[in-house]
Amino acid sequence: MVTREENELLCRVTGDAPMGRMLRQHYWLPAVLSVRVRKGEAPVRVKLFGRNFVAFRGKDGSVGFLDEACPHRGASLALARVDDCSLTCLFHGWKINAQGEVLDVPNEPNNPKEFAKTVKAKAYPVREGAGLIWVWLGEGAAPPAPDFEWMDLPPDQVYAAGIELNANWLQGVEATIDSSHVALLHQSWTATSSSDFGATRVNTKVAYEFDKKSYGFRAAALRTAPDGSCLARVTEFVMPYYGLIAPIFSGPQQDRTAIIAVPIDDENLIQWYIFYNPEKPVDSWRKVQRANQWPMAGGLPGDQSNNWGQNRQIMDAGNSTGFHEIVIEDFVVMVSMGPIVDRSLEYLCSADQAIVRVRRQLLDEVRGFMNGKAPKSGQSESMSYKDIRAVGGRLASAAEDWRQIPR
Repeated sequence: MVTREENELLCRVTGDAPMGRMLRQHYWLPAVLSVRVRKGEAPVRVKLFGRNFVAFRGKDGSVGFLDEACPHRGASLALARVDDCSLTCLFHGWKINAQGEVLDVPNEPNNPKEFAKTVKAKAYPVREGAGLIWVWLGEGAAPPAPDFEWMDLPPDQVYAAGIELNANWLQGVEATIDSSHVALLHQSWTATSSSDFGATRVNTKVAYEFDKKSYGFRAAALRTAPDGSCLARVTEFVMPYYGLIAPIFSGPQQDRTAIIAVPIDDENLIQWYIFYNPEKPVDSWRKVQRANQWPMAGGLPGDQSNNWGQNRQIMDAGNSTGFHEIVIEDFVVMVSMGPIVDRSLEYLCSADQAIVRVRRQLLDEVRGFMNGKAPKSGQSESMSYKDIRAVGGRLASAAEDWRQIPR
């Protein structure tokens, strides 16, 4: 059980909150879809950790990421003109490049070039990959940029989509690592699946085996399949907000999914999905349906006043939830909990072991950070899904009956 004090430590990310300071200082994060930031066009507003930024792409194609407020008088740089790779504030014409250097101060009469050198405009390191612009928001020297296997794949092998949700970032992380909901929340979708995914609906009871990793942990959700074998659905939690989802079908050629829960502020997050395949182009149908979507799946079809667009007619016709898209089911459940869940009121069961481990790991890391210790790296030693099904098999083969696997 998480106490209210622990819940606050886990959830709060704005201002001087320890969790926010740890995430900003030690981890890069995806901030905005690359296709939304176009050459020479208007800067894109981005809000992260309760702070306002702008992302822009100069006419030379390079990307800048700055505080939204002009360092002169605080006017929004989202209004600015875009030059080769700099922004010119409309208010007084101050020109700031992607490195945060002030290039021109046209309203300063006394040696403007020397005055410009005294101005501190904040710029942040960026890296593009997987159809996203990634940013580091810490102080001092940046850690190595993300080097996941999806970062440098060609465009036909990787794409991203995302959505802003009125829920705390931890709710997004927990939704990703929780395998026990798949057979229940998504039962209308699993019922028609010809893959191992469909077998989860036959046995909704889940036990877990865990494999500790330097970057987090690997979790195998174990179910007895109809033929008596043990089905293992393997996911990975990578510090601090990544969930790596096992392919639905067997084999190394299948598309992979990474889900990343990025804090906008204490009560809102961006849920990013990265779909990729290191061996071949990603499934064309899925790419047409979801590539570069903002918001993903068209966004929520409603709000609390109409149960987020839930359609009771299709429920009566056999749809288990009343929602038209599998990811919408996840999004609605997350938002329905409220902006910040009071976890001290929960009644957890043994199927929630992965949730407990995520919370414990994050609490351990943030407490260590508060005592001067660097948290775990957000990189896996391999980050390859080629053997993820085999790993699941090894974990499951500990016994024919998962109940006999040592705890």
